[in-house]
Amino acid sequence: MLVTEVTCRGIINRTGGFLSGFTHTINPYGGCSLGATLCGVPDYAPAVVSAFGEKREWGRWLDVKVNAPEAYDADYDRIRKSRSPALRLFMSSVTDPYVPQERRYRITAGILERMAKRPPDLLAIQTHTPNPLWDAELLADLSVKFPLSIQITVETDREEMGAPFPGHAYSVAKRLEALALLRERGLETVGVVSPLWPIDDIEGFARRLDAACGYVVVDHWLIGDGSRDGARTRTRSGACGAPFPVLLEREGFGEWNHLSALDRVVGVFRGVLGEHRVGVSREGFHEAAHRLLRDRLPAPSK
Repeated sequence: MLVTEVTCRGIINRTGGFLSGFTHTINPYGGCSLGATLCGVPDYAPAVVSAFGEKREWGRWLDVKVNAPEAYDADYDRIRKSRSPALRLFMSSVTDPYVPQERRYRITAGILERMAKRPPDLLAIQTHTPNPLWDAELLADLSVKFPLSIQITVETDREEMGAPFPGHAYSVAKRLEALALLRERGLETVGVVSPLWPIDDIEGFARRLDAACGYVVVDHWLIGDGSRDGARTRTRSGACGAPFPVLLEREGFGEWNHLSALDRVVGVFRGVLGEHRVGVSREGFHEAAHRLLRDRLPAPSK
């Protein structure tokens, strides 16, 4: 793993498209040190990064944006003074804010600390790890100041997929446990089943998510990878040397390449968690965060 300390010109970047429910994204790191694990197999981020000319192999490098907290302050002040001052933030879109190296560098933590004095209108933290537990107290304090949700990806109930798939970066059990512990601290927790992997026990998985999350988002690579008909996922080979749908078909999981699998999972999940606690794809990500905004609205006067 090549880890490089870099400085960035800015850290708050305007967004749209799949993340149209948010105004900006924050990426404390460049690249992702989890990219060679199971979550990197159908990862959408490499295609986005390579579009900007990046040639390094995804999952083998990490750029640490050492001045990101200071850049947050400068970007925040500039945006708040502009004609479009809204700051509904998604962290992160093309990295993970809680890569293992965060334990040493504390870049994400530094940005969060700056938010105490410069609060956004909304913050959704998306990670594939249980590592938000490192900042549980800070996150709980911030959630009082502005709407904040912790979204942890748990794309399957299977602790291993078998050869030729690589292992999880963090176990399913650890990620579910983190969601539950953060929820006990009063934080809004979201289980993100995205992209949908084969699930052994759909109802059992739904019950585990029900105990750990306030909300669940389910997505499928056919509609969630930001390209028409999943073209991005169909063509990217990734860590296993073959595209994600090809691997699923080859290993006997071909049924999970069809939207009927998504419909089946969503139906079972809603039967367990309730209609209003399960969202799908882009609308689901939007609802997971924006329902917190509605909760903060003042009660109508009588």
